[in-house]
Amino acid sequence: QIGMDWRLLAAQGYHESHFDSTRVSWAGARGIMQIMPRTARAYDLPASRITNPEANISTAAKIMRDLDKSLSRKVSDKNERSKFVIAAYNSGLAHVLDAIALAEKYGKNPQIWDGNVESALLMKANPEYYTDPVCRAGYFRGRQTVAYVRDVMAFYNNAKKKIDI
Repeated sequence: QIGMDWRLLAAQGYHESHFDSTRVSWAGARGIMQIMPRTARAYDLPASRITNPEANISTAAKIMRDLDKSLSRKVSDKNERSKFVIAAYNSGLAHVLDAIALAEKYGKNPQIWDGNVESALLMKANPEYYTDPVCRAGYFRGRQTVAYVRDVMAFYNNAKKKIDI
């Protein structure tokens, strides 16, 4: 429905919760795809259904679709953009947009995640960069998001080798 490989969503679900629909994170994210209650409300997912597997995954797919649409203006290659979408799902779109702006400003390729925008996201832990006028979302440590993208993509690439569609 969203034009995204189901194996990528599965890789996220595995990384987020090991497919445990009852999981609740320390921050309050819930369900297989670890959706925050505030985000669930924004997508008309009632609190009573946030841990329902079908509703949780469907809402996550909508979130991914919207992130992909937002990032399509910045990252033209669909395969490369999936890394940015995964990062935005984890960190929030604003931090990824800041990292794109920093990458562009500091001579990195703003359309390539690995070694470019990924590195710029890590720069946001340093006041020299997170106070830069191109940054709007402020401080962000970034290490967890960088690891998240790496881990989800590794699971996804392994799934692509083993499961043909």
